[in-house]
Amino acid sequence: MNAVGILPVLARTRRALIPLLAAAALVAAVHAQQPVALVPLDPPPPPIMVDGLEVLSVQGQVFMVTGAGVNVTLQVGAEGVLVVDSGATGQTDKLLAAIARVTTRPVRFLVNTNADPDHVAGNRGIVQAQGGVRGPRPGGVGGGNPLGQNAGVMTMSHENAYNRMSTPNGSFPALTGEGLPESTFFTPRKEFFSNGEPVQLYSQPSAHTDGDILVFFRKSDVVSTGDVFVTTSYPVIDTARGGTIDGVISALNNVLDLTVPERNQMGGTRVVPGHGRICNEADVVDYRDMVTIVRDRVQAMVKKGMTLAQIKMARPSLEYDGLYGAASGAGTTDMFLDAVYRGVGGK
Repeated sequence: MNAVGILPVLARTRRALIPLLAAAALVAAVHAQQPVALVPLDPPPPPIMVDGLEVLSVQGQVFMVTGAGVNVTLQVGAEGVLVVDSGATGQTDKLLAAIARVTTRPVRFLVNTNADPDHVAGNRGIVQAQGGVRGPRPGGVGGGNPLGQNAGVMTMSHENAYNRMSTPNGSFPALTGEGLPESTFFTPRKEFFSNGEPVQLYSQPSAHTDGDILVFFRKSDVVSTGDVFVTTSYPVIDTARGGTIDGVISALNNVLDLTVPERNQMGGTRVVPGHGRICNEADVVDYRDMVTIVRDRVQAMVKKGMTLAQIKMARPSLEYDGLYGAASGAGTTDMFLDAVYRGVGGK
């Protein structure tokens, strides 16, 4: 074909390509104006039910186990499992079975957020099931694992919580031996690495008790609060063991210092309470505001000379009783008001 014959073919080809190029440009422009869909690369697995316990994926490497008397937090990775709180009496075998459904790796760390029986009763059972303790006991007395420094479980708590565990708590006997933490601290913060993630323990003095800690998983962006934050009741303030209303409010503010919402005060950092559902920053803000409002109301009534009985009759927590109030159990409305009254100077 000569040059004269080629020209009509090129013209027809050009006319055919123009609409296609225009359509491609339009599609590219539309996509450039639309936000990219944020599809999670690793959607969380469905809940796992094990003998009455439920295992929920929280975020990152962190899971929450409910039904063991307290919310148990798990951090799972190639190195093993970090467990926050060990559950109530009689729950150890169920808890270990639940962990085994998530990973075949051993438990490497056990952290107690306070000394309450429902947080520490399973300590000994978990440690013994994993081959014993790891590392020296506080003060260098006893402890250690004959299988080597990397075998067994390293247990941790605040020093005040350790001292509480060492003494009987009502009908709950004192913990001894492998039931007691191997490592304690009394500074504002302790930190270490687990499964490639920084883990920070923050002391919360005079909150629920005098030995509470927050556990912050920095890479997963999850805070495990123990009983300084719950969603099922008013704060349980154990004044006999150093708890105060102002300490609880301070601890809630410290939780908020660690949390960052993703958008519209929702999402972002996840919070695992001592009891109740998985939360985010907005949930903690609402709870902190509620506690502060009730505290301020009781304080104003005390300044007017009202007695505790008169304050209870005035019902300073009325609009919150439907959510958090209770007439029986570990954290009743009366117990909460008693603790607030004493905490603001009532006599």
